[in-house]
Amino acid sequence: MVSKAGKHTRKHLYNKEEVKCSILQSQLVKFSFYNLLLVALLGLLLRSFPFLQNISLSYKNLLHGHSHFAFGGWVMPVMLALLLKYFPESTSKVAYKHWRNIAYLLLSSAYGMLLSFPFQGYGAVSIIFSTLSVGAGFYLTIIIWKVLKGAKTTTSTSFLRWGVFYLALSAMGPFATGPLISLGYQGTPIYYNAVYFYLHFQYNGWFTFAVLALLYRMMENNGVATNNKRIFLLFNIACIPSYILSILWNQPGFVFNIVGGLSAFIQLVGFFYLLQDLKLYSKRHKIGGLFKLAFFAFFLKLVLQLISSFPDTALLAYHQRNFVIAYLHLVLLGFISLFVIATIIESYKIRWVGQIKVGVSLFLFSLFTTESLLVLQALAGMYGITFQNYSLLLLLFSCCFPLGIVFIMQAVYKAIFHQKPFWVHTKEPLHSDNNLIVQS
Repeated sequence: MVSKAGKHTRKHLYNKEEVKCSILQSQLVKFSFYNLLLVALLGLLLRSFPFLQNISLSYKNLLHGHSHFAFGGWVMPVMLALLLKYFPESTSKVAYKHWRNIAYLLLSSAYGMLLSFPFQGYGAVSIIFSTLSVGAGFYLTIIIWKVLKGAKTTTSTSFLRWGVFYLALSAMGPFATGPLISLGYQGTPIYYNAVYFYLHFQYNGWFTFAVLALLYRMMENNGVATNNKRIFLLFNIACIPSYILSILWNQPGFVFNIVGGLSAFIQLVGFFYLLQDLKLYSKRHKIGGLFKLAFFAFFLKLVLQLISSFPDTALLAYHQRNFVIAYLHLVLLGFISLFVIATIIESYKIRWVGQIKVGVSLFLFSLFTTESLLVLQALAGMYGITFQNYSLLLLLFSCCFPLGIVFIMQAVYKAIFHQKPFWVHTKEPLHSDNNLIVQS
Protein backbone atom coordinates (compact mmCIF):
# COMPACT_ATOMS: atom_id res chain seq x y z
CA MET A 1 0.00 0.00 0.00
CA VAL A 2 1.42 3.40 -1.06
CA SER A 3 1.80 5.95 1.73
CA LYS A 4 0.38 9.45 1.50
CA ALA A 5 3.94 10.77 1.47
CA GLY A 6 4.74 8.58 -1.55
CA LYS A 7 1.68 9.78 -3.42
CA HIS A 8 2.56 13.37 -2.55
CA THR A 9 6.14 12.92 -3.82
CA ARG A 10 4.96 11.43 -7.12
CA LYS A 11 2.45 14.26 -7.56
CA HIS A 12 5.23 16.75 -6.85
CA LEU A 13 7.52 15.15 -9.45
CA TYR A 14 4.68 14.85 -11.94
CA ASN A 15 3.95 18.55 -11.66
CA LYS A 16 7.66 19.35 -11.97
CA GLU A 17 7.66 17.44 -15.26
CA GLU A 18 4.72 19.53 -16.43
CA VAL A 19 6.48 22.74 -15.45
CA LYS A 20 9.59 21.68 -17.37
CA CYS A 21 7.46 20.98 -20.44
CA SER A 22 5.73 24.34 -20.03
CA ILE A 23 9.11 26.09 -19.94
CA LEU A 24 10.30 24.05 -22.94
CA GLN A 25 7.16 25.00 -24.85
CA SER A 26 7.75 28.70 -24.18
CA GLN A 27 11.42 28.46 -25.15
CA LEU A 28 10.46 26.72 -28.39
CA VAL A 29 8.15 29.62 -29.24
CA LYS A 30 11.02 32.00 -28.53
CA PHE A 31 13.51 30.19 -30.78
CA SER A 32 10.89 29.64 -33.48
CA PHE A 33 10.29 33.36 -33.92
CA TYR A 34 14.02 34.07 -34.00
CA ASN A 35 14.23 31.44 -36.72
CA LEU A 36 11.28 32.90 -38.63
CA LEU A 37 13.15 36.21 -38.66
CA LEU A 38 16.22 34.45 -40.07
CA VAL A 39 14.04 32.79 -42.72
CA ALA A 40 12.68 36.21 -43.72
CA LEU A 41 16.18 37.71 -43.88
CA LEU A 42 17.37 34.82 -46.05
CA GLY A 43 14.40 35.41 -48.32
CA LEU A 44 15.34 39.08 -48.50
CA LEU A 45 18.90 38.12 -49.47
CA LEU A 46 17.57 35.83 -52.21
CA ARG A 47 15.47 38.66 -53.62
CA SER A 48 18.53 40.95 -53.51
CA PHE A 49 20.51 38.73 -55.90
CA PRO A 50 19.60 40.68 -59.09
CA PHE A 51 21.27 43.73 -57.53
CA LEU A 52 24.35 42.04 -56.03
CA GLN A 53 27.59 41.75 -57.95
CA ASN A 54 30.55 39.45 -57.29
CA ILE A 55 28.70 37.56 -54.56
CA SER A 56 30.36 34.24 -53.79
CA LEU A 57 27.22 32.46 -52.59
CA SER A 58 25.22 30.26 -54.95
CA TYR A 59 21.58 31.30 -55.34
CA LYS A 60 20.49 27.67 -55.61
CA ASN A 61 22.38 26.63 -52.47
CA LEU A 62 21.06 29.60 -50.53
CA LEU A 63 17.54 28.69 -51.65
CA HIS A 64 18.06 25.17 -50.27
CA GLY A 65 19.15 26.66 -46.94
CA HIS A 66 16.15 29.01 -46.91
CA SER A 67 13.58 26.28 -47.56
CA HIS A 68 15.10 23.66 -45.25
CA PHE A 69 15.44 26.16 -42.41
CA ALA A 70 11.86 27.36 -42.91
CA PHE A 71 10.63 23.81 -42.32
CA GLY A 72 13.13 22.74 -39.64
CA GLY A 73 13.68 26.03 -37.85
CA TRP A 74 10.21 27.60 -37.92
CA VAL A 75 7.37 25.16 -38.60
CA MET A 76 8.65 22.08 -36.77
CA PRO A 77 9.64 23.75 -33.45
CA VAL A 78 6.59 25.99 -33.26
CA MET A 79 4.27 23.05 -34.04
CA LEU A 80 5.95 21.05 -31.27
CA ALA A 81 5.41 23.98 -28.89
CA LEU A 82 1.71 24.22 -29.73
CA LEU A 83 1.20 20.46 -29.48
CA LEU A 84 2.73 20.50 -25.99
CA LYS A 85 0.38 23.32 -25.01
CA TYR A 86 -2.87 22.01 -26.50
CA PHE A 87 -2.30 18.30 -25.90
CA PRO A 88 -1.30 18.34 -22.20
CA GLU A 89 -1.69 14.57 -22.01
CA SER A 90 1.61 14.44 -23.91
CA THR A 91 3.45 15.67 -20.81
CA SER A 92 1.81 13.14 -18.50
CA LYS A 93 2.24 10.07 -20.70
CA VAL A 94 5.78 10.76 -21.94
CA ALA A 95 8.75 11.89 -19.86
CA TYR A 96 10.05 15.42 -20.31
CA LYS A 97 13.44 14.14 -21.51
CA HIS A 98 11.90 12.88 -24.75
CA TRP A 99 10.35 16.26 -25.60
CA ARG A 100 13.66 17.94 -24.70
CA ASN A 101 15.57 15.53 -26.93
CA ILE A 102 13.21 16.12 -29.86
CA ALA A 103 13.54 19.90 -29.41
CA TYR A 104 17.35 19.68 -29.33
CA LEU A 105 17.41 17.47 -32.42
CA LEU A 106 15.06 19.76 -34.35
CA LEU A 107 16.93 22.95 -33.52
CA SER A 108 20.48 21.58 -33.89
CA SER A 109 19.66 20.01 -37.26
CA ALA A 110 17.93 23.22 -38.41
CA TYR A 111 20.94 25.39 -37.54
CA GLY A 112 23.23 22.81 -39.11
CA MET A 113 21.28 22.98 -42.38
CA LEU A 114 21.25 26.78 -42.20
CA LEU A 115 25.04 26.89 -41.92
CA SER A 116 25.82 24.17 -44.46
CA PHE A 117 23.37 24.36 -47.37
CA PRO A 118 24.25 27.93 -48.46
CA PHE A 119 27.94 27.03 -48.74
CA GLN A 120 27.93 23.50 -50.15
CA GLY A 121 24.42 22.68 -51.33
CA TYR A 122 23.78 18.97 -51.05
CA GLY A 123 27.13 17.97 -49.55
CA ALA A 124 28.32 15.66 -46.79
CA VAL A 125 27.64 18.08 -43.92
CA SER A 126 24.23 19.27 -45.11
CA ILE A 127 23.10 15.70 -45.78
CA ILE A 128 24.13 14.69 -42.24
CA PHE A 129 22.04 17.49 -40.74
CA SER A 130 19.14 16.75 -43.11
CA THR A 131 19.22 13.12 -41.99
CA LEU A 132 19.28 14.29 -38.35
CA SER A 133 16.18 16.40 -39.05
CA VAL A 134 14.42 13.41 -40.59
CA GLY A 135 15.42 11.35 -37.54
CA ALA A 136 13.85 13.98 -35.27
CA GLY A 137 10.65 13.63 -37.30
CA PHE A 138 10.64 9.85 -36.79
CA TYR A 139 11.30 10.35 -33.08
CA LEU A 140 8.35 12.76 -32.83
CA THR A 141 6.12 10.31 -34.73
CA ILE A 142 6.93 7.46 -32.34
CA ILE A 143 6.37 9.63 -29.26
CA ILE A 144 3.06 11.07 -30.52
CA TRP A 145 1.76 7.58 -31.32
CA LYS A 146 2.78 6.53 -27.80
CA VAL A 147 0.87 9.50 -26.35
CA LEU A 148 -2.25 8.67 -28.36
CA LYS A 149 -2.14 4.92 -27.72
CA GLY A 150 -5.34 3.99 -25.91
CA ALA A 151 -6.57 7.59 -25.94
CA LYS A 152 -10.15 8.43 -26.81
CA THR A 153 -10.49 8.89 -30.56
CA THR A 154 -11.60 12.41 -31.42
CA THR A 155 -11.26 14.52 -34.54
CA SER A 156 -8.18 16.22 -33.07
CA THR A 157 -6.41 12.99 -32.11
CA SER A 158 -7.20 11.43 -35.51
CA PHE A 159 -5.67 14.37 -37.36
CA LEU A 160 -2.62 14.35 -35.09
CA ARG A 161 -2.06 10.60 -35.35
CA TRP A 162 -2.16 10.66 -39.15
CA GLY A 163 -0.33 13.97 -39.37
CA VAL A 164 2.81 12.49 -37.83
CA PHE A 165 2.35 9.41 -40.03
CA TYR A 166 2.58 11.66 -43.10
CA LEU A 167 5.57 13.39 -41.51
CA ALA A 168 7.35 10.03 -41.39
CA LEU A 169 6.14 9.09 -44.88
CA SER A 170 7.52 12.33 -46.36
CA ALA A 171 11.04 11.15 -45.44
CA MET A 172 10.93 8.72 -48.37
CA GLY A 173 11.51 11.72 -50.64
CA PRO A 174 14.88 12.82 -49.20
CA PHE A 175 15.97 9.19 -48.78
CA ALA A 176 15.37 8.66 -52.50
CA THR A 177 17.17 11.77 -53.74
CA GLY A 178 20.62 10.64 -52.52
CA PRO A 179 20.66 7.37 -54.52
CA LEU A 180 19.10 9.15 -57.51
CA ILE A 181 21.89 11.75 -57.52
CA SER A 182 24.57 9.04 -57.24
CA LEU A 183 22.97 7.21 -60.19
CA GLY A 184 23.07 10.36 -62.31
CA TYR A 185 19.35 11.19 -62.19
CA GLN A 186 19.70 14.66 -60.67
CA GLY A 187 17.56 17.15 -62.60
CA THR A 188 15.42 14.43 -64.19
CA PRO A 189 11.64 14.03 -63.73
CA ILE A 190 12.06 11.10 -61.33
CA TYR A 191 14.39 13.21 -59.17
CA TYR A 192 11.92 16.09 -58.99
CA ASN A 193 9.09 13.64 -58.29
CA ALA A 194 11.00 12.52 -55.18
CA VAL A 195 11.44 16.16 -54.10
CA TYR A 196 7.72 16.83 -54.66
CA PHE A 197 6.87 13.68 -52.70
CA TYR A 198 8.58 15.22 -49.67
CA LEU A 199 6.95 18.62 -50.19
CA HIS A 200 3.49 17.15 -50.70
CA PHE A 201 3.42 15.07 -47.53
CA GLN A 202 4.92 17.95 -45.53
CA TYR A 203 2.50 20.60 -46.81
CA ASN A 204 -0.65 18.57 -47.40
CA GLY A 205 0.01 15.87 -44.83
CA TRP A 206 1.93 16.88 -41.73
CA PHE A 207 1.48 20.69 -41.74
CA THR A 208 -2.20 20.66 -42.70
CA PHE A 209 -3.16 17.80 -40.39
CA ALA A 210 -1.26 19.36 -37.46
CA VAL A 211 -3.14 22.64 -37.96
CA LEU A 212 -6.47 20.82 -38.10
CA ALA A 213 -5.54 18.79 -35.00
CA LEU A 214 -4.88 22.02 -33.11
CA LEU A 215 -8.06 23.64 -34.42
CA TYR A 216 -10.25 20.73 -33.35
CA ARG A 217 -8.53 20.51 -29.97
CA MET A 218 -9.44 24.19 -29.45
CA MET A 219 -13.03 23.36 -30.35
CA GLU A 220 -13.06 20.43 -27.94
CA ASN A 221 -11.59 22.60 -25.17
CA ASN A 222 -14.44 25.08 -25.71
CA GLY A 223 -17.16 22.45 -25.55
CA VAL A 224 -17.57 22.01 -29.30
CA ALA A 225 -16.63 18.33 -29.46
CA THR A 226 -17.95 17.66 -32.95
CA ASN A 227 -16.07 14.39 -33.48
CA ASN A 228 -16.82 15.03 -37.14
CA LYS A 229 -15.45 11.88 -38.73
CA ARG A 230 -16.48 13.00 -42.21
CA ILE A 231 -13.94 15.83 -42.26
CA PHE A 232 -11.07 13.64 -41.15
CA LEU A 233 -12.03 10.83 -43.53
CA LEU A 234 -12.33 13.16 -46.53
CA PHE A 235 -8.95 14.80 -45.97
CA ASN A 236 -7.26 11.52 -45.12
CA ILE A 237 -8.67 9.62 -48.09
CA ALA A 238 -7.53 12.38 -50.44
CA CYS A 239 -4.06 12.94 -48.98
CA ILE A 240 -2.10 10.15 -50.69
CA PRO A 241 -3.75 10.24 -54.16
CA SER A 242 -3.51 14.05 -54.27
CA TYR A 243 0.27 13.60 -54.57
CA ILE A 244 -0.51 12.99 -58.24
CA LEU A 245 -1.17 16.73 -58.57
CA SER A 246 2.54 17.31 -57.93
CA ILE A 247 3.65 15.17 -60.87
CA LEU A 248 1.15 16.20 -63.55
CA TRP A 249 3.81 18.39 -65.15
CA ASN A 250 5.32 15.08 -66.36
CA GLN A 251 2.13 14.49 -68.39
CA PRO A 252 1.77 10.92 -67.08
CA GLY A 253 -1.65 10.47 -68.72
CA PHE A 254 -5.16 11.88 -68.51
CA VAL A 255 -6.27 9.26 -65.97
CA PHE A 256 -3.81 10.83 -63.51
CA ASN A 257 -5.44 14.21 -64.05
CA ILE A 258 -8.81 12.66 -63.21
CA VAL A 259 -7.54 11.01 -60.02
CA GLY A 260 -5.73 14.18 -58.96
CA GLY A 261 -8.77 16.32 -59.68
CA LEU A 262 -11.05 13.96 -57.76
CA SER A 263 -8.69 14.08 -54.77
CA ALA A 264 -8.69 17.89 -54.83
CA PHE A 265 -12.49 17.94 -55.07
CA ILE A 266 -12.79 15.59 -52.05
CA GLN A 267 -10.62 17.96 -50.02
CA LEU A 268 -12.82 20.90 -51.03
CA VAL A 269 -15.89 18.98 -49.84
CA GLY A 270 -14.05 18.39 -46.56
CA PHE A 271 -13.39 22.12 -46.30
CA PHE A 272 -17.09 22.95 -46.56
CA TYR A 273 -17.81 20.53 -43.70
CA LEU A 274 -15.00 22.29 -41.83
CA LEU A 275 -16.77 25.62 -42.39
CA GLN A 276 -19.88 24.22 -40.71
CA ASP A 277 -17.84 23.32 -37.63
CA LEU A 278 -16.19 26.75 -37.63
CA LYS A 279 -19.64 28.38 -37.67
CA LEU A 280 -20.65 26.20 -34.72
CA TYR A 281 -17.42 27.12 -32.95
CA SER A 282 -17.99 30.85 -33.56
CA LYS A 283 -21.26 30.68 -31.59
CA ARG A 284 -19.32 29.77 -28.45
CA HIS A 285 -15.99 31.42 -29.10
CA LYS A 286 -15.05 34.52 -31.05
CA ILE A 287 -12.92 33.66 -34.09
CA GLY A 288 -10.39 36.39 -34.80
CA GLY A 289 -9.76 37.92 -38.19
CA LEU A 290 -6.32 36.33 -38.44
CA PHE A 291 -7.83 32.84 -38.10
CA LYS A 292 -10.32 33.71 -40.84
CA LEU A 293 -7.51 34.89 -43.13
CA ALA A 294 -5.56 31.69 -42.46
CA PHE A 295 -8.50 29.52 -43.48
CA PHE A 296 -9.24 31.73 -46.46
CA ALA A 297 -5.66 31.01 -47.58
CA PHE A 298 -6.38 27.31 -46.96
CA PHE A 299 -9.48 27.57 -49.16
CA LEU A 300 -7.43 29.24 -51.94
CA LYS A 301 -4.87 26.44 -51.64
CA LEU A 302 -7.55 23.80 -52.19
CA VAL A 303 -9.08 25.68 -55.13
CA LEU A 304 -5.66 26.04 -56.77
CA GLN A 305 -5.06 22.32 -56.32
CA LEU A 306 -8.30 21.58 -58.16
CA ILE A 307 -7.41 24.00 -60.96
CA SER A 308 -3.96 22.41 -61.28
CA SER A 309 -5.57 19.07 -62.16
CA PHE A 310 -6.40 20.41 -65.64
CA PRO A 311 -3.64 19.49 -68.15
CA ASP A 312 -3.02 23.01 -69.49
CA THR A 313 -2.85 24.47 -65.98
CA ALA A 314 -0.34 21.85 -64.83
CA LEU A 315 1.95 22.68 -67.76
CA LEU A 316 1.51 26.40 -67.15
CA ALA A 317 2.65 26.02 -63.54
CA TYR A 318 5.69 24.07 -64.78
CA HIS A 319 6.73 26.75 -67.28
CA GLN A 320 5.96 29.73 -65.02
CA ARG A 321 7.91 29.00 -61.83
CA ASN A 322 6.53 32.04 -60.01
CA PHE A 323 3.12 30.38 -59.85
CA VAL A 324 4.70 27.55 -57.84
CA ILE A 325 6.61 29.97 -55.58
CA ALA A 326 3.42 31.95 -54.94
CA TYR A 327 1.54 28.74 -54.11
CA LEU A 328 4.22 27.51 -51.67
CA HIS A 329 4.31 30.89 -49.92
CA LEU A 330 0.51 30.99 -49.80
CA VAL A 331 0.52 27.72 -47.87
CA LEU A 332 3.52 28.29 -45.61
CA LEU A 333 2.98 31.99 -44.87
CA GLY A 334 -0.70 32.54 -45.60
CA PHE A 335 -2.14 29.36 -44.09
CA ILE A 336 0.36 27.76 -41.69
CA SER A 337 2.15 30.84 -40.33
CA LEU A 338 -0.98 32.98 -39.96
CA PHE A 339 -2.70 30.14 -38.09
CA VAL A 340 0.31 29.72 -35.80
CA ILE A 341 0.56 33.46 -35.07
CA ALA A 342 -3.20 33.67 -34.44
CA THR A 343 -3.04 30.66 -32.09
CA ILE A 344 -0.15 32.15 -30.12
CA ILE A 345 -1.96 35.50 -29.84
CA GLU A 346 -4.98 33.66 -28.43
CA SER A 347 -2.95 31.31 -26.22
CA TYR A 348 -1.17 34.13 -24.42
CA LYS A 349 -4.11 36.54 -24.53
CA ILE A 350 -2.16 39.19 -26.42
CA ARG A 351 -4.28 42.30 -26.92
CA TRP A 352 -4.75 43.47 -30.51
CA VAL A 353 -2.98 46.80 -29.96
CA GLY A 354 0.45 48.32 -30.40
CA GLN A 355 3.29 46.08 -31.54
CA ILE A 356 1.24 43.00 -32.43
CA LYS A 357 -1.15 45.06 -34.54
CA VAL A 358 1.70 46.83 -36.35
CA GLY A 359 3.67 43.61 -36.80
CA VAL A 360 0.81 41.55 -38.20
CA SER A 361 -0.26 44.44 -40.47
CA LEU A 362 3.26 44.68 -41.93
CA PHE A 363 3.42 40.90 -42.35
CA LEU A 364 0.05 40.83 -44.15
CA PHE A 365 0.99 43.80 -46.33
CA SER A 366 4.21 42.08 -47.41
CA LEU A 367 2.42 38.78 -47.99
CA PHE A 368 -0.32 40.34 -50.14
CA THR A 369 1.99 42.56 -52.21
CA THR A 370 4.68 39.95 -52.87
CA GLU A 371 2.15 37.25 -53.74
CA SER A 372 0.45 39.68 -56.14
CA LEU A 373 3.78 40.57 -57.76
CA LEU A 374 4.73 36.91 -58.22
CA VAL A 375 1.41 36.14 -59.91
CA LEU A 376 1.45 39.29 -62.07
CA GLN A 377 5.00 38.59 -63.24
CA ALA A 378 4.04 35.02 -64.17
CA LEU A 379 0.98 36.28 -66.07
CA ALA A 380 3.12 38.86 -67.85
CA GLY A 381 5.58 36.12 -68.81
CA MET A 382 2.76 34.08 -70.35
CA TYR A 383 2.03 36.89 -72.81
CA GLY A 384 5.62 37.95 -73.39
CA ILE A 385 5.18 41.23 -71.51
CA THR A 386 8.11 42.74 -69.63
CA PHE A 387 7.27 43.65 -66.04
CA GLN A 388 9.21 46.85 -65.40
CA ASN A 389 11.02 47.08 -62.04
CA TYR A 390 9.61 43.72 -60.93
CA SER A 391 12.73 42.63 -59.00
CA LEU A 392 13.07 46.00 -57.28
CA LEU A 393 9.41 46.09 -56.22
CA LEU A 394 9.59 42.50 -54.98
CA LEU A 395 12.65 43.34 -52.89
CA LEU A 396 11.13 46.52 -51.44
CA PHE A 397 7.84 44.90 -50.45
CA SER A 398 9.70 41.91 -49.00
CA CYS A 399 11.40 44.24 -46.50
CA CYS A 400 8.16 44.39 -44.54
CA PHE A 401 8.40 40.67 -43.67
CA PRO A 402 11.36 40.89 -41.25
CA LEU A 403 10.19 44.25 -39.94
CA GLY A 404 6.73 42.85 -39.16
CA ILE A 405 8.22 39.75 -37.55
CA VAL A 406 10.34 41.91 -35.21
CA PHE A 407 7.21 43.69 -33.95
CA ILE A 408 5.36 40.38 -33.54
CA MET A 409 8.34 38.94 -31.63
CA GLN A 410 8.40 41.86 -29.23
CA ALA A 411 4.69 41.49 -28.44
CA VAL A 412 4.91 37.69 -28.06
CA TYR A 413 8.04 37.82 -25.89
CA LYS A 414 6.52 40.41 -23.59
CA ALA A 415 3.46 38.19 -23.15
CA ILE A 416 5.50 35.05 -22.41
CA PHE A 417 8.63 36.34 -20.69
CA HIS A 418 7.63 39.90 -19.74
CA GLN A 419 10.71 41.10 -21.63
CA LYS A 420 11.91 42.42 -24.95
CA PRO A 421 13.47 39.79 -27.21
CA PHE A 422 16.90 41.09 -28.08
CA TRP A 423 18.73 42.38 -25.05
CA VAL A 424 17.19 40.87 -21.90
CA HIS A 425 17.55 37.17 -21.12
CA THR A 426 15.56 35.00 -18.74
CA LYS A 427 15.75 31.26 -18.25
CA GLU A 428 12.12 30.67 -17.36
CA PRO A 429 8.90 32.23 -18.63
CA LEU A 430 6.98 34.36 -16.18
CA HIS A 431 3.75 33.31 -17.87
CA SER A 432 2.44 29.91 -16.82
CA ASP A 433 -0.87 28.17 -16.50
CA ASN A 434 -2.23 27.86 -12.98
CA ASN A 435 -2.43 24.09 -13.24
CA LEU A 436 1.31 23.86 -13.92
CA ILE A 437 2.47 25.30 -10.60
CA VAL A 438 4.58 22.90 -8.57
CA GLN A 439 2.78 21.89 -5.41
CA SER A 440 5.00 21.72 -2.37
